[in-house]
Amino acid sequence: MIEYKSLNLEQNEAHLITLLSKNQEEEKNIPAEQNTSFSLALYDNGLYVGGITANKWMNATHISLLAINKSYRGKGYGSQLLKKAEAFAIESGSALITINTQDYQAKTFYEKYGYQVFGHLTDTPFSGTTKYYLVKRI
Repeated sequence: MIEYKSLNLEQNEAHLITLLSKNQEEEKNIPAEQNTSFSLALYDNGLYVGGITANKWMNATHISLLAINKSYRGKGYGSQLLKKAEAFAIESGSALITINTQDYQAKTFYEKYGYQVFGHLTDTPFSGTTKYYLVKRI
């Protein structure tokens, strides 16, 4: 009997990754590799002021989150964090890096560092804003 059940997110994702990895191997004859995560925090005298997280899988790294406390912006910390994530991507063998941002956030910042918009969605995650998807080949 088929039934739907709630399942812990971590457990469900592990099962889904197994299914998708098997499919990749069957369809493309390319074995899946483990996801490698990157996380770096920035502190000023013990005060958390920002950070960056990313995940590398196969030939791509995706920067999940990058944020700097407003009073620390414009001092190069975001640029330094981005460069450290890019170094992680290069060292781990990525061919490209992706990131997404909102129109009111850091689109021009990423473009300054060679990221190019490859897509966008209007009115998401709420009406009146646009989400941009960017990529940088490394």
